[in-house]
Amino acid sequence: MLIQFSINYQTKWGQQVFVRTNQTSQPSIALEYQQDGWWKGTWETNKLPADFAYRYQVLDGHGHTDEELAIDRTINIGKVQNLLLEDSWRSRELPSVALHASAFEQVIFKPAELRKAPSCSPVVGKVKVQFQMLQVRVPAHLQLAIVGNTKALGNWQPTDALLLGSMDYPLWQAAVTLSPGQHLEYKYVLLDPKSKEVVSWEAGPNRVYNVPYGPEAIVKTDSSFSFAEGNWKGAGVAMPVFSLRTNESFGCGEFTDLHKLVDWAKQLGMSMVQILPVNDTIATYTWVDSYPYAAISVFALHPLYLSIDDLEHTLNKADVERERKALNALPEVDYEAVVKFKLDYARKVYKKAKTAFLKSEAFATFFTENKHWLQDYAAFCYLRDKYRTPNFTAWESHQVYDQTAIAALTDPKSKTYDEVAFHYYLQFHLDKQLKGAGDYARSKGVVLKGDIPIGIYRHSADAWVAPELYNMNGQAGAPPDDFATEGQNWGFPTYDWEEMAKTDYKWWRQRFTQLSRYFDAFRIDHILGFFRIWETPIDQIEGIMGRFNPALPVQLDEFYQRGIYFDFDRFCLPYITIELVREIFGEDAAYVQDNFLEVFHNRLKLKDNYATQRQIKAALSPADQHLEKRLFSLVSNVLFFEVEGSHGSQFHPRIDMQKTWSFRLLDGYTQGQLTDVYNDYFYRRQEDFWREKGMTKLPAMKEATNMLICGEDLGMVPNCVPEVMKDLGILSLEIQRMAKNPQTEFLSAADIPYWSVCSPSTHDMSPIRLWWEEETPERRQRFCNRELGWWGEGPETCTPDLAQAIILQHLSWPTMWTVFPLQDMLAIDGDLRHPDPAAERINIPAITQHYWRYRMHLSMEDLLAADDYNNHFREMLEETGRA
Repeated sequence: MLIQFSINYQTKWGQQVFVRTNQTSQPSIALEYQQDGWWKGTWETNKLPADFAYRYQVLDGHGHTDEELAIDRTINIGKVQNLLLEDSWRSRELPSVALHASAFEQVIFKPAELRKAPSCSPVVGKVKVQFQMLQVRVPAHLQLAIVGNTKALGNWQPTDALLLGSMDYPLWQAAVTLSPGQHLEYKYVLLDPKSKEVVSWEAGPNRVYNVPYGPEAIVKTDSSFSFAEGNWKGAGVAMPVFSLRTNESFGCGEFTDLHKLVDWAKQLGMSMVQILPVNDTIATYTWVDSYPYAAISVFALHPLYLSIDDLEHTLNKADVERERKALNALPEVDYEAVVKFKLDYARKVYKKAKTAFLKSEAFATFFTENKHWLQDYAAFCYLRDKYRTPNFTAWESHQVYDQTAIAALTDPKSKTYDEVAFHYYLQFHLDKQLKGAGDYARSKGVVLKGDIPIGIYRHSADAWVAPELYNMNGQAGAPPDDFATEGQNWGFPTYDWEEMAKTDYKWWRQRFTQLSRYFDAFRIDHILGFFRIWETPIDQIEGIMGRFNPALPVQLDEFYQRGIYFDFDRFCLPYITIELVREIFGEDAAYVQDNFLEVFHNRLKLKDNYATQRQIKAALSPADQHLEKRLFSLVSNVLFFEVEGSHGSQFHPRIDMQKTWSFRLLDGYTQGQLTDVYNDYFYRRQEDFWREKGMTKLPAMKEATNMLICGEDLGMVPNCVPEVMKDLGILSLEIQRMAKNPQTEFLSAADIPYWSVCSPSTHDMSPIRLWWEEETPERRQRFCNRELGWWGEGPETCTPDLAQAIILQHLSWPTMWTVFPLQDMLAIDGDLRHPDPAAERINIPAITQHYWRYRMHLSMEDLLAADDYNNHFREMLEETGRA
């Protein structure tokens, strides 16, 4: 059998087009350039494998690869000896990659009924030509068809058009027999299969094709076309699972409660439900574990979300209902009580169910599919509980992960297996429940969107199993912003990307694959971390002491080139004077000077046992705790950090250097020159470097999933980030209060790309009503006048009318998605909104250990029954084209 490949691709000098196959015997086929951008090649095989699939890729002489959209091409043409594949390059950029994500292919645009194509029998002397095209968005009542200049294509009569079938959706295809050498002119159309009326013709000139001589069959793949429907727009609701309230839950939302949130979203005409991370964070069994971004496993799910009603047995029904009633009556989540009750209950059920469960075929399948993480995670949990700490370096045994030792610990014949298998049991049911919620959402045409944290917990199963993948001496976080003026230190170790690259980022790809079990879209938390992460040394606490990693440092010569004498002690050590101590500490100045400082040349320095922020925190007595933040400010009063091992030749500027007392006390010339160094470092020299880092990591990971990816690109965003996200088909996040255009105070419609998700607030921010009360009167007034176009004095509190104006503003913007926190949605209704705006806040980033316990004050049953509100909100979606 001879297969001929043919594709038109405009290459650059040094590039070559290949066909990449899924066959080990013939992994790739090199094509040869012909003319006018055409590349052709052949492959001869005795028999075409049934599972044969291929894609096109372009390689250059430097090892760089450009591959088309991650959808395998397959061959279904029947038995032929000479086959020509006339293909079109499938772009991996927007809009192709976004619209071909599972959120659209398998949920929003998936047809309820698949259509068959007309049959076509081989004819002697004729060529079987199969036309096909990838087209995701086709209205359910319409059909894709071809109308052209031959009888087979209807002689330009829509009533006789060639109807394409969608049995392999989103691939539409149909075959006809044509004569070799025949000249074709045709167009794709959308028509009503019942009336045969064309609803939409593709724009532009006719497509032209001359049927070649030679091949018995031809697969003619055309590029997609856009029809006159305009950009699709949707809306969604965001709510953490733990915040959901239903009559069946136990003081905290559960995976099964997502069914009712999906029902409510569907009732309103929404297409998305977005949640926060749901991985297991149980480290200490205290409320500190409520932080959903500190998972002890990036694969395991949190027992907090387990619905005990779905377990095999019901125990002590009266006691269960009494506990359910008590926990459900609480206004907020009692994390410790809920976790304890559910784990205790699940253990009792496990004792009764374990024999049958461990022998079941369902468990065997689940274990096989998840063994790569499940076994190690269960062993970690067993050892965490045995030694009463997740800090594996403090365990009496197994401090260093050993695969052989863990295999013995988890052996079904071992004494420890019963305890280990309890965690298998929990994860099996959690997986079943979350997967059930995802399947239910798909059945309702609603996209379930997850959240993937950028970091891992320092004392986690992931760090224990593969510590070589992480920099344990670094702490991930974020630079200062309006919400955390001292920066953020999340405490997570940073990644050793070079080590991860050795396995083609296998760990990350496995994470994405795991998420696709449940979700069709996900948010990458802090996508900027894939370009560079904000890293604070382990001996410091405040994020303001961090720097970007990787980053190109400032060389010593650069200071001298600008006429600056580089005084290491002055620039790199905390600049402390007697006057400064008096200014900062006031009446405590003498005490601080006597107990924490000593003379250093003509000024002061912190004593050796108080030299870092972590040393200060560890050494302070209870009586001196009120001095902590001010002592921290002395440590951070520096201008530059020396690159370790550079021997005084390379430096990184401290973020917000110009706000330090040290900078303020410099002469004007030095201030100006250092500011130029600072601006070059943060806003110029890193751009190409960071772009290359992002384009090295993200494509490999994106290949692992077909979910719709949305990147949280807020904060100090390099110019290269939007370009890379656009190239890879990753949607951006746009927040009204965080305009990315420095010329505007608030987000402007002119700056919002269509390929984005827009929201009035996030879980890290005050909801609309609280934000309004926290704002200055001047800024509130500017918002009313300039953003909403309101006349007169704006309200002091966020009235329902004001909240509705903000919601409608978001709905009318050009963004693909508008996603609203549920608190903001309810703000438009004076009866349904929470009585206390402050009680609706989920997280305060400036508080390192914040209790994540917000819970809806209404039940989902109440919302489902709120007909007046639901109808009103649906009308708003319909009026703005988002229902």
